[in-house]
Amino acid sequence: MQVLFGVAIESLGAMRYDLVIFDLDGTLIAHHEPIWKTLHRHFGSDPEARLSLVRRGLAGDISYAEWFDGDLALLRAAGATRAAMVELVRGMKPTVGASALVAALRRGGARVAVVSGGLRLVLDELLSDCTFDAVFINQVWFGPAGTIERGLATAYDLGAKAAALDVLAERFDVPVGRVAFVGDGDNDHAIMARAGFGIAWGEHAPDTLVALADHHASGDMMDLMALLAPAP
Repeated sequence: MQVLFGVAIESLGAMRYDLVIFDLDGTLIAHHEPIWKTLHRHFGSDPEARLSLVRRGLAGDISYAEWFDGDLALLRAAGATRAAMVELVRGMKPTVGASALVAALRRGGARVAVVSGGLRLVLDELLSDCTFDAVFINQVWFGPAGTIERGLATAYDLGAKAAALDVLAERFDVPVGRVAFVGDGDNDHAIMARAGFGIAWGEHAPDTLVALADHHASGDMMDLMALLAPAP
């Protein structure tokens, strides 16, 4: 019996991946744009102020945490509340098969983690049936009236996603060569290049990410065959 992603599967190969890291937006969740963009469009925050904030962040004039705090302030000013954000998120869907795949991986002995520049609220609302061994993601807390009170930015977005892989590999005592990553975003290049096995997920994955990946899964059903079988 051969093993992939910690799950015994016949005739798929002999490699074992004891740690599997997933992106969230567009990967585990079938929502193909960053949640932040969706939130700002929905609540009608100041587009010029947000663009300025993004440009300053990308230029390195402010830290990721400073961008995050500024972004939350714009959402707060636009009237975003927990109830309204939850309602919006519940209109989204997990990727078909994602929960079953996570469960199968963990049953097979693999550790499963999420490393994302998205929002913990999305994970909690849409994948509450999944158990993850680690989650690195942005968090937001709300006051008694449901308004945004404060947030905590992830230390692992953009290029720092690769550092998250190293942190998790050390935490779970897994060689980097036996760590797999599945993602679809522009912020996934560094971690894709670092992973022992990289999978670019879905038709929305940028060409540059697909070029880095060991495999491009272009279907819409997330299971072991979709991730590992060559595309037709």
